[in-house]
Amino acid sequence: MARVGGYAITTGLWGEVEEHDTYTCPHCNGVCIIHPGSGKQRGYCFLCNAATCGKPRCNNGCSPFMKKIEAMENRYRLHKAMERGYDR
Repeated sequence: MARVGGYAITTGLWGEVEEHDTYTCPHCNGVCIIHPGSGKQRGYCFLCNAATCGKPRCNNGCSPFMKKIEAMENRYRLHKAMERGYDR
């Protein structure tokens, strides 16, 4: 299984408390609760070398969340540089 990345405490409607280990999907940044022995199928990305949440959009190709953030930052920097060029 994936490296445990976090810990969650959930409370049910009637006050029952459950404690779980969690990990974060590298493609969608979603938090996944680990249920040992549940039989739930998860995905694995060999390019990221990390377990995914198992959603179809996360198992089709490798697009890590941090690379998406970096691409947005680069577009912002380019936009700002172009604005400075037009102001002269």
